[in-house]
Amino acid sequence: MGNLSRKRVTKGVRLADTGYALPKVSFWLPHPDLRAEVTSYYTVDIDGPLHDHLHPEWGNIRFALRGDWWMERSGRTIAAPLSALFGPTDRTSSFATQGGTMLGIGLTPIGWLRLVRTDASRLANAMVSLAGYLGFPGDALAASLAGEADDDARVARLDMALLVRLETAPKPDTGVIAVQQALLEDEIDEVSALAIRVEMTERTLQRLCLRAFGFGPKRLLRRQRFLRTLDKIKNRLDQPLADVVDGAYYDQAHFNRDFKAYMGMSPTAYYRSPREVMRRAAEERMRVVGASLQGLHKGR
Repeated sequence: MGNLSRKRVTKGVRLADTGYALPKVSFWLPHPDLRAEVTSYYTVDIDGPLHDHLHPEWGNIRFALRGDWWMERSGRTIAAPLSALFGPTDRTSSFATQGGTMLGIGLTPIGWLRLVRTDASRLANAMVSLAGYLGFPGDALAASLAGEADDDARVARLDMALLVRLETAPKPDTGVIAVQQALLEDEIDEVSALAIRVEMTERTLQRLCLRAFGFGPKRLLRRQRFLRTLDKIKNRLDQPLADVVDGAYYDQAHFNRDFKAYMGMSPTAYYRSPREVMRRAAEERMRVVGASLQGLHKGR
């Protein structure tokens, strides 16, 4: 599936100039023994140019199986490595290709600690080479995945690699599990309430959130509020936003400010953009996994 030893060239590439094409987006559940750590496996496959935005999300591992892929972060365009580790994010980033196949692994915060085994705050909003983070050569795994005959074989290979990694993993942190569950509850929107819910001091909660989730609890609660509203409004654009935004927002203007902070544009501009990957990903992810956004994943 392409030349995995090719050099990555970014000179002259501007994500806004790549145009649009219709991608195929697919999702698979991991092995049952991995479902506390892995939200899903997924692929984006396209034979023409593509440009889209990612939502704020938990950590991910991505393999560029075919074609060159670029990420745009903070105004900089960076070539994605063949095998890349993406830290948890609290803002959008753009990605583009002129045609190719990307395979991804979505991680839960528990999965980050048990599989990646590094402080999440060190890689928040970052993309780095996978080398050295999972105990095996990421580019070699990318080459093996690219050479598989079909998607079922790829999923089986990923299951095997991650199950082996899990054999030496530290035990699940019950505090992280409690915070992960609490962040999915609509009624929690204050750090003090979250600390009470998980029976921690706010100082302990701060340290735990940075280590496992990449951000402090205040930032996480704000991000989760935004994702809940984003999920609500995606198919209800015929209604006034004021009728569907999360109750923790003071008003629509408050939501609009948050939207621009997280997505870098107004809600109107975002929903007028093609969003072909994100639109298809939300539908397929909901069908297979049970949640349209990784940041709202509760497991299945």
